[in-house]
Amino acid sequence: MDDAATITALLQSWRAGAADVAPRLNAHIYERLKQMARQRFQGSDVVLSPTVLVHEAVAQMLDAGVDWASRSHFFALAALQMRTVLVDHARRAAAGKRGADPVAVTLDPAHAATDDGVGVIEVHEALGKLAAEDERAARVLELTYFGGLDARQVGEVLGISVATVERDLKFGRAWLREAMS
Repeated sequence: MDDAATITALLQSWRAGAADVAPRLNAHIYERLKQMARQRFQGSDVVLSPTVLVHEAVAQMLDAGVDWASRSHFFALAALQMRTVLVDHARRAAAGKRGADPVAVTLDPAHAATDDGVGVIEVHEALGKLAAEDERAARVLELTYFGGLDARQVGEVLGISVATVERDLKFGRAWLREAMS
């Protein structure tokens, strides 16, 4: 069984109440979730560590009784929850001290070394505006930026082709660049 199938089977068993699979499931997903979190912080000065982000996001998913259908769906939901945790953290930091530095994330992990980062609240608000114009493109960007999913995984989660994902990414990135400039 490949890793994706194993994770999907473990997630389904765990959701069905088999608590004994939790250690094996954790072994498969924890590092991937931390990698997703780390990708957003490269090149930025963020107080919230990837480990804390993962723990908060997963705890909130479990508290909310979030349901998932597959490995890709789980990671997509985790990406959305990480976005929520980052935005909440950024808002608390901004409210706690006037003029505080914004929580920054990198939008392109491939260029993290030269990327100064973008304010997570700014990205969140821009994605909200994009969603009003093109909801699918906003979801594609969200899953890519916050979830670190590749085009195939995004297509799987959203039920669209890889070519459609790539078109939405191209449009969404251009829209986001324009909106945030």
